[in-house]
Amino acid sequence: MLSPKLKYSLLCGLTFPCFGFIVLSGTGHSGELYRYLVPGLVGLTSGYIIGLIKSRWVQTANTLVETNRELARQVDSVHRLNRELQESKDYLQAILDNATLPIYLKDADGKYILINRQYERLAHISRDAIKGLTDFEIFPQPVAHLFVEQDNEVKKMKVARDFEETIPLPDGEMSFITCKFPLHDAEGKIYAVGGVCTDITARKRAEELLAAKQEQLTVTLHSIADGVISTDTRGFITMINAVAESLTGWSATEAVGLHLEEIFRVYDNVTGRECESPVETILSTGEIIELTDNTFLLDRQGHKHPIADSAAPIRDHDGDIIGVVIVFRDITATQRMDQEMLNVKKLKSLGVLAGGIAHDFNNILAAIMGNLSLAIRKIEPDHEIAELLNSANKASMRAQNLTQQLLTFSMGGDPVKETAAISEVITDSAEFVLRGSNVSCSYHIPESLWLVDIDKGQMSQVIQNIIINADQAMAEGGTIDIICENIPASSQGAFPMDKQDHIRITIKDHGPGISADIIEKIYDPFFSTKEEGSGLGLTVTHSIIRKHSGLIEVSSEPDSGTTFTIRLPASSKKTSSAISRTPSAHVSGQGRILIMDDEEMILIIVADMVEQLGFQATTCHDGSELLKLYQESLDQGEAPVAVIMDLTIPGGMGGKEAMQELLKLHATAQVIVSSGYSNNPVMANYRDYGFKATISKPYNFDQLSAVLHRLLSS
Repeated sequence: MLSPKLKYSLLCGLTFPCFGFIVLSGTGHSGELYRYLVPGLVGLTSGYIIGLIKSRWVQTANTLVETNRELARQVDSVHRLNRELQESKDYLQAILDNATLPIYLKDADGKYILINRQYERLAHISRDAIKGLTDFEIFPQPVAHLFVEQDNEVKKMKVARDFEETIPLPDGEMSFITCKFPLHDAEGKIYAVGGVCTDITARKRAEELLAAKQEQLTVTLHSIADGVISTDTRGFITMINAVAESLTGWSATEAVGLHLEEIFRVYDNVTGRECESPVETILSTGEIIELTDNTFLLDRQGHKHPIADSAAPIRDHDGDIIGVVIVFRDITATQRMDQEMLNVKKLKSLGVLAGGIAHDFNNILAAIMGNLSLAIRKIEPDHEIAELLNSANKASMRAQNLTQQLLTFSMGGDPVKETAAISEVITDSAEFVLRGSNVSCSYHIPESLWLVDIDKGQMSQVIQNIIINADQAMAEGGTIDIICENIPASSQGAFPMDKQDHIRITIKDHGPGISADIIEKIYDPFFSTKEEGSGLGLTVTHSIIRKHSGLIEVSSEPDSGTTFTIRLPASSKKTSSAISRTPSAHVSGQGRILIMDDEEMILIIVADMVEQLGFQATTCHDGSELLKLYQESLDQGEAPVAVIMDLTIPGGMGGKEAMQELLKLHATAQVIVSSGYSNNPVMANYRDYGFKATISKPYNFDQLSAVLHRLLSS
C-alpha cells in the first residue's frame, strides 16, 4: 500500500509532472522515486495522450456531426435538384410529345438522346429503344449517311440549317423539311444536335402533280394545231406555244414579257384596219369573245395569215380574272376546203343537167360516129367526098370529147381504174397536145415513181386540159416544167391526202399568170377567158381528180406563170407495170357476136361494124331475148364468141341482170358491157359482175375493134 506522501507525489506527478519529480527527489526517497517515477511518467504520458485524444475526438466528432449535417443538407439539395430536373425532363418530354412535329436530340457522337411521340410513330421505334442508337442502326445506309453529313454540316457551321429530304419508311416514302440546330455548353462547345421535322409529303406530291399537269399542259399546248397566247391583266404575254411562234414569227423567248399588241397584229380583210386587242374587251366584260373569220394576222416578216380566233378570260379559284388566253388558227386550208366544197356543189348542179341528156345524146352520137367511120372505110381516100367525111368524123370526135367531159363530172363518169405508171400517161398526153407547137415540156420524173390506180383515159384528159391551157398561155413559146414526186404519209398536214402515201404532179408554165379575181372561178362550169373555149376543161379536170380521191390546187401570180399541183393516192402495188396500148391493127375473126341494145339505130351500126370485122352479128333488144338466143347457140353446139350488152334497157332486162343469168348458162361467156351513161358502178367495176371488158358510148369502128382484139386475144 502506498503511503499518503507517495500518493500525493503521484497525484502531483500526474497533475504536475515536474513538481512531482522535485517533491520525490526532496524526500530522499530516490529509490522509490524511480520506482514510482516511471509508472508515473507512463501514467502521466498516457493521461496526457488520452486527454489529448479525447479532446481531439470530441472535436472531430463535432466536426463529423456538422459535416454529416451538411452532407444531409446537400443530399436533400441533390434530391431536390434531381426531382426538379426529372420534373423539367418530364415537362420537356410532355411538351415534345404534344408537339405536332417529330423532334429528336442526338449527342455529339450521333447517338439519340431523346425523341418525342411523333418521332416514335414516324420511325416506328420507342424512345427507350432508340436511346444510344445511331442513324446507321435505324435507317437504311444511304439515309443514315445523309443524316450524318447534315449533322456534321450543322456542327461545322454552328448554326441552324433547313434540309429537304425524302426518306423511305415502313409506311412508304415521305418527304420532310428538317430544321437541324446545334446545342452549345457555356464554353460554346457543341454537345448535341437537335432536329424538328416538318412533313411535306402531301405538299411534295401536290407540287409533283402540279408540275406533271403543267408539263402535260405545256406538251398539249405545243402539240395542238392552234396557236395559243396567254397574257396577264395588263396585256403582257406570259406564254406562247409553238404554233403561235410559227404564225407570229416571234419565239417564246422573245415574246414573253412583250405586250400582246406588239406581236399579235390582226387586221380586218375588208376594211384593212387593225382590230382592237381582245384583252381590254375581256377584262371589261369577263366574257368569251370570237373574232370574225374575215381577219388576217400580219406576222413579223409581213406575211398575211387568214385566221379565226377566240379569246377568253383566265380565272383563279375565286373567280377573279388573272389574265386572258387567245386561241387562233390559220384557216388557209379551211378556206381551200370550203372553196373545194363550193366547187363540188357547182359541179353537182351541172351534173344533174348533164346526166339527164347524156344517155340519149350519146346514142345519137354513136350512130353518127359509127356511120361516119364505116363510110370512110368504104370510100377511096382520094374520093372527092373523103375530105368531107373526114372533117365530119373529126367534128364527131370533138363532140364525143365534149360529151365525155360532160359525163365525167355528171352523176356518171366514174373512172374505170387499173394500176398503171402515170409517167407514160403524162408524157404521151403532153406530147400529143404539143405536137407542132413552139412549146415543149421539161420532165423531172423519177424511175421509182409509185404506181397509181387510175382510169388512164380520164387521167390523160386531165393532163391534156392543163397542157392545152399552158400552151395557150405561152403564145411566144417556152417550156412547161412537169415534176413528179413520191410523197410519204405524214401525220402533219390539213388534208386527208397528207396522211397516206401519194404522188405529187406539178405542172408549171411561164406565161402571164392568172389574176387574183379570176383564179377562184377557173373550175366553174362554162367559165372561160378564151373566145373559143367551152369552159369545161378545168371543170372536168377537177371532177376527174376528185373521183380519183385526189386533190388539185392552183397557184399563180401575174407575170410569174401558173402552177397546177395534182396529188393522187399511191397504189398498194409497188411493182412496175407497163401501160397497155391500143393496137393499131384491126381485129379480124369469125364466129357469132350477139349485140343487145334498146336503140335500133345503135343495133344497126354496131352490127355493121362487127360484120366489117369479119364476124356474124345477131341483134336483140333486151336481156330476155339475148338469153334465148344464147341458149339456142349452145344447143347448136356453137357458143357466141362475144356478147355486147347495153347496161340500161328501159322497161326491160338490162345488162347487169342478164349477165347473172347468162353466167348460169355459160360460165366462160365473153361479154362486153357498154353504156353511154356510167353512173352505175358496173362500168367502173365490171369484172365484179362477170363482164370481161367495157366500152363507153359513143364509140367508132377503131375503138370497137381494139376492145374485141383485147378480149379475144387474152
